[in-house]
Amino acid sequence: MTITKSNNIRIDRKSIREAKKYDGKWVLETNDDTISVEDAACGYKGLMIIERCFRSLKRTQIKMTPMFHWVPRRIETHVKICILALLIERVAEISCDEPWSRIRRKLEELQISQFHTTEYRFFRRNEISAKTSNLLKGLNISTPKMLMGLEKLQKSTSEM
Repeated sequence: MTITKSNNIRIDRKSIREAKKYDGKWVLETNDDTISVEDAACGYKGLMIIERCFRSLKRTQIKMTPMFHWVPRRIETHVKICILALLIERVAEISCDEPWSRIRRKLEELQISQFHTTEYRFFRRNEISAKTSNLLKGLNISTPKMLMGLEKLQKSTSEM
């Protein structure tokens, strides 16, 4: 587009034809001349996928707090954990044909409590409602045992 001396707007059809060649194509710019064009494109594509996943995670019911990492392996691990959490959430939604918020509410009903007697410490699961039981079946997860663990307590030397 150009503006003539008489202030008329003129469309440059040649420029439009040239620009049309690049429709649907990416133009990447990098200051690292040691990587190939394919590697640069894969890097940008991977970055876009990660950013899209983070935006999706922020919109979900997963409670995330800011994490501050400076070591590259910790940053990479944190990203992988976040992506895995998103994947698990999506698999659950698809398997149950329900939104994550509803699945999460049903799963929150499942609780384990710790109990003590004079000799033992044990963990016991609460009674599960029918909807939570059906949800676990839909996710192909076996219902946790009623008694989760039993541990004999050591007698202290003052009791002997």
